[in-house]
Order: sequence, then C-alpha cells, then structure tokens
Amino acid sequence: MNTYRYVVVGNSAGGIAAVRTIRKSDRDGSILLVSEEPYVAYSRPLIAKRVSERRDVTHMSLIPPGFYSEYNVHVRLGARAAGLCTDGHSLEFADGQVVRYDRLLLATGSAPITPPIEGSDREGVFTFTTYDDATAIDAALDSVQHVVVIGAGFIGLSAADALAKRGVAVTIVEMQDHVLSGMLDSVASTLVEDAARASGVSVLTGRRVLSINGDMLSGRRVSSVTLDGATRLSCEMVIMAVGVHARTELGRDQIRIGRGFIVDREMKTSADDVFACGDAAEVFDYARGKGGIVAVWPNAVAGGTIAGANMAGDTRTYAGATTLNALPYFGLSVGSAGVLDGSEEQGFECVVHRSGRVYRKVILRNGLVAGMVFTGDTSKCGLIYNLMRNGIEVGPWKDALVSDSFGLLSLPPELWHEQLTGGAECPRAEWETD
Repeated sequence: MNTYRYVVVGNSAGGIAAVRTIRKSDRDGSILLVSEEPYVAYSRPLIAKRVSERRDVTHMSLIPPGFYSEYNVHVRLGARAAGLCTDGHSLEFADGQVVRYDRLLLATGSAPITPPIEGSDREGVFTFTTYDDATAIDAALDSVQHVVVIGAGFIGLSAADALAKRGVAVTIVEMQDHVLSGMLDSVASTLVEDAARASGVSVLTGRRVLSINGDMLSGRRVSSVTLDGATRLSCEMVIMAVGVHARTELGRDQIRIGRGFIVDREMKTSADDVFACGDAAEVFDYARGKGGIVAVWPNAVAGGTIAGANMAGDTRTYAGATTLNALPYFGLSVGSAGVLDGSEEQGFECVVHRSGRVYRKVILRNGLVAGMVFTGDTSKCGLIYNLMRNGIEVGPWKDALVSDSFGLLSLPPELWHEQLTGGAECPRAEWETD
C-alpha cells in the first residue's frame, strides 16, 4: 500500500491551488492528485466553448504544460475515489487499490441535480457540467433542430447561449419567475431575457417540464417535452440544468456535512487531517452572515490556497467568501456579488442607475457594500467588489458607486491602495487572500 504525505481528490481550481501552495512550503513531500476525468486540469466554465466554438480540451487548460512534473505530483487521472476511512487515513479506488495519506484534501466539486422527470433516461438527454458532456452534445447536434434547456441558472444559460451560436433553435424552460434568479434581481434578469430573445432563444418562465417524450418508432429517442398546462414542445435534445449539489458522498457517515463538508477557518473538516474546499465545502458567507456553499471560482482558489498552506504546516485562516459571478450572456455582460436584493426593513439600502441595457445596483448595509448587480457595463465591478471584501465605509459617497465616471480616482485619497485595484472586471480565476 502506497503512502503519500498529501492526497488531493479533485483536479480543478481548488485542488490545483492547494498543490501550488503546498510546494511553497514543502518541496519534497509526496503528493498524489486524483481525478475521475481523464484530462489534465481544465476550466469547467469554458466547456460552453466546446459547443459554440468546438474547442478542444487543450484550449481550456488551467495549468501550463509540464505542471504535474514541475510540481512533482503523482497523478491518477480517470480514477474514481470510492471509499474513505478517516480513522485509518486511507483512500480506496473503484478498482480496489488503496493508498494511505497523512493529509487529505477533498476538492470534489459538485454534480448535476437530475430531477425525477418521466423520460429523463431517453437518448438525447444530457447534463452540462463536464467536457465529456459538451463533447457528447456537440457530436449529437448534426441531427438536432430544436433543443429544450430545463433550467435558467448559470449552467442553463451558458448551454443555451452556446447552442444558439451553433444555429440551433433553443427554448429555455424555467420554473422560477425569472432567469438567473440566484445571480440577478428581477430588473437585470429581464434585460438578460430580452437579450436571449433578441438572439432567437425562446424563454418560458414560471413553467415546469412534466415529461420527456419519445418518438413513435423506438420510443427511446427524445421527440418532445410536455409542460404544465399540457403544452407540448417538439425537440430532439434536452439539456438538464436545474442546478448542482456538493459531492460529499466520499465522506458520508465520517465527516460532518451540511450542504457540503463543513469546514473551519483553516478549511479543516471534522475528521482529523482531512480538509475540504471549493464547491464541496460549506464556508462562511460574509455578505449574508451565515454558512453556505459559495460555488464560484475565486472561492475554490482561495479555499484551496488556505487548505494547502495548513496541510503543509503553516497557519492561515480564511476570512470567508461570498457569491461572485461575471459572464456575458447573449452579448450582454452581467456581474453580481453578495446580496442581490435587500429591503429597508432588513436594514439594506440600494443605490441604482439605469440607462438602456446598462444597469447598476449597489446594495448597502450600515454604510458598507453588501452586494451588487450590474448589466451592460461591468468595468467597475471588480473595484466595488474589493470595497465590499475589505469592508470599506462608502456611505458618504455612495451615489458615486453607480455613476458613469466612477473609478479609482473617485475614492478618497486614503483608499488609493493597491488592494482596491482588483482589475477592470469581476475577478474570475484568481483571488489573492491576506
């Protein structure tokens, strides 16, 4: 049985950040990195490019060529971790092999939710969270004229946008009253819906798919979906994009779990020498004042960085995270972070500017930024996010936050500090922590 100083389960943002950080303190300790997928680390948000531009996975890489060798990492790609014994510090693979660890990081990410819709096992039904998902969709598109996307969150709209760029007719079905309900308020959502329709995409909100129907010949291939109200939509493909859940099955019955692996400020779980980060970990959301899953790229990087440092014997603590998103949908840039809506009764105040497709809203609480929603122009999103992250008092000049001319020079001179120049756009790939 092989023994490693460090075992990292997960080959995406959090796992890679942990490896980089471990090697800053420990140049020689053995590292094993495990991934179910057979590919080098790639950016999951870019899988839409596999459909829209037919990009190969090599054009989505998170790491430079030779990364694993440079960092002296043993890699097991295409290997599923199937069993964990925290008392014995051992990890078992699906093929029966077992390894021991001194320190373990669970950067297991999330998996798509598959609702119990009749016919969801038919040919032509896909999820959209991995490169293989996108590849299978791309391979099937030659015989597809109309796609129904179930769900209008981050994943659903990314899929719909990519498919529309391929010239396929797309209908989005969302049971909530507006799209991107977890990322935008109703005003911004309406602007996104308008952009989608302008791109030729049909959007049905407040509706539910009851069944996925088969054709008359084989009964196995998708031919239509039935909505509430007995509406039937013809289609040859269905994308399931109703959401994701944290992958915590590896630690079930051995590690304390809420919505994800519950971790402390050092990213430690309840099990000795076991850490967690990214979409699989439940962390403190400082904008909302409570724990939860913060399934965004910067949180995975920051959590992996903190976990890696503590695994290697340093002592670093995580101040927490909050939701942060910035992407273009149907040619419209959108960005948001933290609290999306807040009433006066809850102690919030909103500062708003709107002009055409440009919409800026900053939510304040006790003079501090608690959240924001931007569409059309996200160029100042990163700066406002850093004001929120650093707890800067903005009350006296709050109206400037949503003005066309807002920028670094709009801040009081004492705030002209490098940490407030976090980039022109909302940060997406890296997030440095103190």
